[in-house]
Amino acid sequence: MRKILALALCLLTMLVPLAARAEAAPETALAWLPAGATYLGEEPAGSGRALSYQTDENAWTLTLDGAGNALSLQSAGAAAGGLQTRAEAEAALWTLDEAALILRAEEGDGPARLYFVATGAAGWAQFATAGGLAAGAVAFGQFLSNGQLTFAGASQVLQILRPGAQLDGMEMDEDDGMLLYEGDAYLDGQEYEFELDARTGRLLEWERD
Repeated sequence: MRKILALALCLLTMLVPLAARAEAAPETALAWLPAGATYLGEEPAGSGRALSYQTDENAWTLTLDGAGNALSLQSAGAAAGGLQTRAEAEAALWTLDEAALILRAEEGDGPARLYFVATGAAGWAQFATAGGLAAGAVAFGQFLSNGQLTFAGASQVLQILRPGAQLDGMEMDEDDGMLLYEGDAYLDGQEYEFELDARTGRLLEWERD
């Protein structure tokens, strides 16, 4: 009887971290959490919560709002190893979201880093050799819909391509069949007019007003 109880306790100990991981993380964030991430606990963060996870390579923080919705997922640092080329990293990203738009890529000094906007996530990521995130900073939201950027998605693109820019108004327009986001933004005390391709995320215009 004691052996049976000991075996049951051992199995329960192994299953608890998996159950905690699934219970703690909202569905929208589960796909982006690195494979094998161990749930460590949580603490208050503003009106929401910050959940802590650990992988072999990195510590991760998943931030939730007061209603339990995922706001962001961020690693403590960059990846020490992983997929080295843009093509490999793109393939890994598209397994998470085949609609993701690649805005910028950095390669040549360690694992390739992609800056992207996907259907429900946007930010930067580096990928492990086996796939899945090795490092990154990802915001969650509705950024792509029906093959084009939402307003939130266009705002994320602007932040990625022009870090620090403060949006001062934006609207969608159509020009010769192209759907564009047009608006004004401030960066380093200067006002700029911009145009974004709503389907590709390309910054077509960035001119000082």
